[in-house]
Formats: sequence, C-alpha cells, structure tokens
Amino acid sequence: MRRKVVKVGASLCILLPKEVIKTMDWDFGDEIDLILDEEDEKVTLRNPKEGEKKKQTYIEDFDDFLNKYQDVLTEIDSQEVSD
Repeated sequence: MRRKVVKVGASLCILLPKEVIKTMDWDFGDEIDLILDEEDEKVTLRNPKEGEKKKQTYIEDFDDFLNKYQDVLTEIDSQEVSD
C-alpha cells in the first residue's frame, strides 16, 4: 500500500486509511510503537496492546513449562547440589 507524505502545519505526516486504523483498533490519542530499521530502510508500526498480549502469553507458556517439568528440574537441581 503506497501513501504520500503530506504537510500538516509544520509537520510532515503519513495518513493511514480508515481500514488500517480500524483493523489495528487505534483511536485518536492512542500511542503506537514506531520501529525504525535504518539498515533495511524500513519503518514498522506496531500496536503496543498486541505486545502486551504476547508478553502475557510468554509468561503463561513459561508457567506451563515449569509446571510440566517441575519434577525433572527439581531433580537436576538436587543433582547439582550433591555434586
């Protein structure tokens, strides 16, 4: 999707279509993450809300891992202590 850089007051802006705003669940005043990759000349806009969800999922996954392998991890730890 191509967009033009436009001037708004003293700033340069890129306007996003309504469909993008709606899909990302953004509203006026929301903060977004802008990630600049100078090497590849890319800019990525990311929904911070999605990042928070992923962090929570990783924590939940780690908790599941600990619960599943708690016996094995405890055994390894006790072997290291006795060595």
